[in-house]
Amino acid sequence: MTVRRPSGSRLALTALALSLVAAPAIAGGAPATAAATPPAPTGCGGAPVPASSTAAPVSQLQGGLIRVFAVQHRQTLAAAATYASIGADLECELNAIDPLRSASEPNVVVFNELNGLIDATEGTRGAAARSGGPQVTLIDQLIGQPGTAGIGSVAAAYASQVAYYNAKLGPTTSQNAAVERLFTAVTDTMVRSIVENGSRLAKAHGDYVILGAPLPILEGAACTGAHAGWVACPGWRSSTEPADVAALQDPDLAPVSSVYVAGTANIDNVSLVFAPDGTLYDLQPKVNLTPLEISPLGWHAAAPATIHAIGLHGADATALPQVRLGIAISLDGFVTAAATGDPCGTAATYLACLDSKGVNVVLQPDFNDGVTPCWSWTDFTEDCGTARASWQPLSWMRSTWFQVQGRRTDGSFAFAHFAYSINTFQVGNLFDIGGDGQTAIFARGDPRASASWYAGDSSGTLYAAPGSATDRADDPRYAGYEGPMPGFLALMPWKIPEHTANSLVRRATPARARGDPRSLQSCEQGLAPRSGVTAAQSPTCSENDYIDGVVAADLFPGAPASRVPETPAPAILLLAAALLAVPTTLANRRRSSQEVSR
Repeated sequence: MTVRRPSGSRLALTALALSLVAAPAIAGGAPATAAATPPAPTGCGGAPVPASSTAAPVSQLQGGLIRVFAVQHRQTLAAAATYASIGADLECELNAIDPLRSASEPNVVVFNELNGLIDATEGTRGAAARSGGPQVTLIDQLIGQPGTAGIGSVAAAYASQVAYYNAKLGPTTSQNAAVERLFTAVTDTMVRSIVENGSRLAKAHGDYVILGAPLPILEGAACTGAHAGWVACPGWRSSTEPADVAALQDPDLAPVSSVYVAGTANIDNVSLVFAPDGTLYDLQPKVNLTPLEISPLGWHAAAPATIHAIGLHGADATALPQVRLGIAISLDGFVTAAATGDPCGTAATYLACLDSKGVNVVLQPDFNDGVTPCWSWTDFTEDCGTARASWQPLSWMRSTWFQVQGRRTDGSFAFAHFAYSINTFQVGNLFDIGGDGQTAIFARGDPRASASWYAGDSSGTLYAAPGSATDRADDPRYAGYEGPMPGFLALMPWKIPEHTANSLVRRATPARARGDPRSLQSCEQGLAPRSGVTAAQSPTCSENDYIDGVVAADLFPGAPASRVPETPAPAILLLAAALLAVPTTLANRRRSSQEVSR
């Protein structure tokens, strides 16, 4: 998640989402086959995918080593009502993917950052929160401001569980103790919502499934038994102890014979990796947290020692040892600095650490959340209205696109092994929080990739100075990423089709009304919470009408190759590298992008 702090405004949640994209062929690449029908919108509650004139298609399915489905999932409070509805909401996406599954390659389905956050409102204990609606302020609830609903209202329903864990784990002395311990108290709910459903769905569909949630996590030597040797592992267990069951059972399910119990107070923002047989066989906790994740949420920053490569599972691991996945949750994917020492010795060189471990497919799940006045995606970052603001789609280029196409000042690729970057966005309004983005797959050395752009990035010169398309020049740190850029393998279109003149207008002068499709920013404002814009008023840009769908690609197609080719750097990329030679610090990243989740 990303945290923006607009002037005179509350903290905002904004998750940076990065994509793993198609890469050059490596040993064992399968011969190309006829392309499958491109994925259609999933019909899981979002808007239909509009036509796009960008060079990047929605899918690239011609055969390869693995087939990746990058899900742009639309969250809704209604879907969080029960464990069954949570599972059905996720399975809707998988049902849409089923006709496109490969019969010969492993199928990897990548969901988003913090899919499970909304599941804290499950059941009768979360009913008050789910009924809160967009007038409720999620962040104010979390930091203890007055209100009657929102995620914070869940704490009252879990008061006995909070007390039980205070006795079991020791009380927390933080000023945000109620919020911090709440995420421990909902462990049983979260495991049933995400872990049980994730395992069941992976097995039912025969896919690798990657989901995100806040969960208790152990590290290193604390991982024992079945998890011995894991660098990070589940910090919960199933218990049949009468005291645990009595204190922690879900009243909607009672009586139950067992419950899930947290064995640590450390709650991490974590991505869970399920194998096609339903096994939770790996996970990656987030290392670089945003200020909001630290306080008031009170989440735990995983140690750099947890950064690791993830192989496939079982027979797939034996057949395809060259496929090495690496997960960079939101802000972790923005940490692009070069290492001067041990790349895995500090959180500040997260991506360099993944590269040192031979990762060639980067997965960056995001929840790009924003609040007024800086909304999500086709708007400016937390410094909106200042000279340091950046157009959000440009700031994402500095993350996901840079992972596979970025260069150092000497012209070499920033990360030698990264061949693909898959960036998935969770979309949808959650109380006063809006989530949006464009799910994408980027590639290096893959002949199918082409030059393309995110929404509002199509011109390398149009936005260089104030004018009718924008009322201010963009932050010069991002100027080198404007215009068509190489490496786009597959891209989810945005609400305003790229073949229309309106797609060139970031921010109109004078500003247009919310929901007006004649500028990208005013359209985003129509999608946002509390906009009040109906479909009748604006068929394209009405409240909460975000695009829900899937972007897909076969990775590593064609003839074998031992490594990513070091192709000559175009002059414009060398210039961009020189302009951006100063390493991106975490402070700068937090300032120039939004997030709770990144």
